[in-house]
Amino acid sequence: MLSIENASDESCLKTEAEDCSDLEVDPLNWEQQQNNLVQTYNMDHDQDVKVVWEKGDGIPKRKRPSYEEAEDMVGYDLPLEVAVARREFNTSYTRGKMYAPKRKRHASGESKLPEIFRYFGNIEHVADYNVKPGAVSATCNACHARIKGFTKVTSNFIKHLRLKHFEIHAEFVNAKQTGNAEVPETPDTDSFDNRVVSYVIDAALPLDTVEKPSFRSMFEGTHLTVMSRDKLEMLLDDHFNKMQKNIKMLIANQKYICTTADLWSTRERSYFGYTCHWLDKNYKSKSAALACKLLPKELTTEHISAMISRINTEYELNNLKIVANATDNCANYAKLIKSFGIKMQHSLSELESEAVTLPNNLLPNPIQCASHTLSLVASIDYMQLLDEDPSLKQRHVTIFEKCSALWQKFSCPKSNDIITNVLGEALITPTLSRWNSIYDAICCILMHKEKLSELCSKLSLHNSCFSPNDIQYLEEYRLVMTPIASTIDFLQMESNLYYGCLIPALTSLCIKLKRISDAGEVIDLRNILTALQLKLKARFAKYLTLADDAHNAIIASVLCPSVKMRWFNALARVSVHQRRAEDVHKLIISEAMRHAKAAEHCYNLAAASQKKDDFYDFDDIETSDLDASQPSPIAPATKLAEDVEAQLQNYLQDAGTGFEVLQKYTLLHDLGLKYNTPLSSSAPVERLLSFMHIIRYSKEQDLCDYPFEKLVLMRANSK
Repeated sequence: MLSIENASDESCLKTEAEDCSDLEVDPLNWEQQQNNLVQTYNMDHDQDVKVVWEKGDGIPKRKRPSYEEAEDMVGYDLPLEVAVARREFNTSYTRGKMYAPKRKRHASGESKLPEIFRYFGNIEHVADYNVKPGAVSATCNACHARIKGFTKVTSNFIKHLRLKHFEIHAEFVNAKQTGNAEVPETPDTDSFDNRVVSYVIDAALPLDTVEKPSFRSMFEGTHLTVMSRDKLEMLLDDHFNKMQKNIKMLIANQKYICTTADLWSTRERSYFGYTCHWLDKNYKSKSAALACKLLPKELTTEHISAMISRINTEYELNNLKIVANATDNCANYAKLIKSFGIKMQHSLSELESEAVTLPNNLLPNPIQCASHTLSLVASIDYMQLLDEDPSLKQRHVTIFEKCSALWQKFSCPKSNDIITNVLGEALITPTLSRWNSIYDAICCILMHKEKLSELCSKLSLHNSCFSPNDIQYLEEYRLVMTPIASTIDFLQMESNLYYGCLIPALTSLCIKLKRISDAGEVIDLRNILTALQLKLKARFAKYLTLADDAHNAIIASVLCPSVKMRWFNALARVSVHQRRAEDVHKLIISEAMRHAKAAEHCYNLAAASQKKDDFYDFDDIETSDLDASQPSPIAPATKLAEDVEAQLQNYLQDAGTGFEVLQKYTLLHDLGLKYNTPLSSSAPVERLLSFMHIIRYSKEQDLCDYPFEKLVLMRANSK
């Protein structure tokens, strides 16, 4: 029999495959073939075991290496399964006369097998006392077929490649001829390790997951090496350190930062989240999560203050760089959903949380999340107004209970199929953390109102059928809530996170609600709508009255190129305030002069143009952006004041609506960047540190042996 290791050309290999074809193991005649193989190996002791063939047509005489020599000829760089690598293949055969030395272990610890096994995985010893030692079974990497053979007689494995995978067999032949022992396209171990790290981070898995047999078995036969637990921990630490270093570099390169600090408390635990946000060179909002800690239930102000101070010190944040600190006004939405008459199938108790209000002295320049405040208007304030009309509230609860019964059916696979068949699509159901989801779910029901009778009948919801009066109420509810929901969505868009979008968006919302009220389309909820507008103005009083403590928001609005002064006259129609356009003009000039003196800016002028944003509705009474023909409210006492006023006038008349337009007005550019860095919405915070995800993570972390905070931050900052 020809040895692959000593074959000099492809014809020799072909001859060997043909000569060995009669040795292919037949599963139906396994024992008989074993006896034949035993006879092959039971040679006369007078004959030198090292010479087992010396003739053949067209084949030069060659010397067959001994078993001991043959096994040392090929070494493997690719790892075998742990169980295979540790296995001793016993080549002694006690029932016959054949004897071969035991396999030698190399000092390097590498397992030595014939080269053909590079194309097979999951190599296992055949544990049967009737089977000759050295018998193995292996899985073909190409087709996953299970092939039986021997570690010394590999003809079955060679024949399988020759008959089933011609190209792979040709690669094998070529590799033997050229001496190239590498299998083509070996997967990148580093890339594989990084994917395992990402998987562990995303699922908050215990680190010993990578050492579980069930996990390792998924990669058998792939030539991939699953790392050890210790290596995984080292890679996680390295990943976290690199992430933290990158965040510190990003923060160091920013002039202005907005931070958010939020404290949630559930029945079991308290959580503290801390993030930062800035505008990049393209004026896009960027974010990073800096801390997410599990805290004891009882906390003191001193403890929280010290914690914030440590985080700021670690990331070199100070009050000059931090222009605002935002909180998200997190409400107990689980209790709110109950009050709406909505029943969820799973328990809400674990999601009932309370937002802990942080003292203002802990957070310099505090601001509240506008989108969350709007959600409070549409939920808590709305339910409080319903309490004043018991009959209307009972009607509301009854209708929402019917909606809830329909939403609960969605979780049943059989009912879900019925819903999809009748409606042609799935239902939208509420989530526990967003008021918008209730609004979206109601809109979905109304979209299919003609099919509700058929749907309720097929779902056996005979007591939950919607009457025409029910549909009328839901239609009015949607009409009242649509401006609020669209404003929340607008403020949460990536392109509208600037603080300067807040006052114009609130102005537009007030105008839209007033228009609905004046139109007389709302009947059942007419009084509710009127009172709801007052609730809205009360919650946003400082912005809608242009109070002194809203100066930052006013400056941000004027220096937000998409709106400038378009909102000013419209605001006077829906809210009483004592400001004149000249007062706003004076405020901007004074702040720009102060800022320019502090920063010692150089400045010059240029020009550009873009479109206006069409979201804002100012009822056709837009302000003319302070026409330059108006007299200046400030006497130009200095050259700086003269230049500031000139730049402001030119800016207000500039048709450009993108932030890059500010680059032409150097005395206004840095000021606009500073005052528009604060967030108008906490949407970036929710994307980084979703409260729902934190709860899930903390539960999974109970089973994990790696720090909770590191896992949360790595997951948050990988988005």
